[in-house]
Formats: sequence, structure tokens, C-alpha cells
Amino acid sequence: MAGDEWFFSELWVQELRPWFLHLLSDFVKTLSILGVLYVIWEVVNLLRIRGYPPDLLSNIEKTHFAFMWIALVSTSFNFVIKQVIVLWRKRKP
Repeated sequence: MAGDEWFFSELWVQELRPWFLHLLSDFVKTLSILGVLYVIWEVVNLLRIRGYPPDLLSNIEKTHFAFMWIALVSTSFNFVIKQVIVLWRKRKP
């Protein structure tokens, strides 16, 4: 039984803990970006309610949509690249 505890503690320290920390940091970063995008979307809705001109509102919505896709694609790309780098470093020579 003591050997199993040592195995799992070593597995956690050497393999799982760094991976979990990377995953957690990416999760927090993604949630932060999504939160900012949501706040901006609510501001757009507030402007719509307050009678902001529709043509300017349309421009803001298009800009928001573009930034949303850029943020999500770059965050996803960053996550995939980080995982590839980790796997590349772990490969056996």
C-alpha cells in the first residue's frame, strides 16, 4: 500500500500538478476574456435601450463580434500550442 501512495504522490508532483496548473490558468484566462466580452455586450444592449443611433450600434456590434472571435481563437490556439510544447518536451529521445 505504501508503494501505491508513493506512486500517486510522485505522479501528482511530476506530471499532474503542472498540467493542472496550466489548465487552471488557461481556464481563468478564458473566463476573464468571456467576462469582459459579456460586459461589453451588456453595454451595447444598454446603449440600444437608451436610444443610441442604430448605424453606430451596428458598427459596435460588428466590432464586438470580431473581437469575440479573435479572443476565442487566440485563446484556443494558445492552449493547443502550450499542450504541444509540453508533449514535445516530454517525448523520449
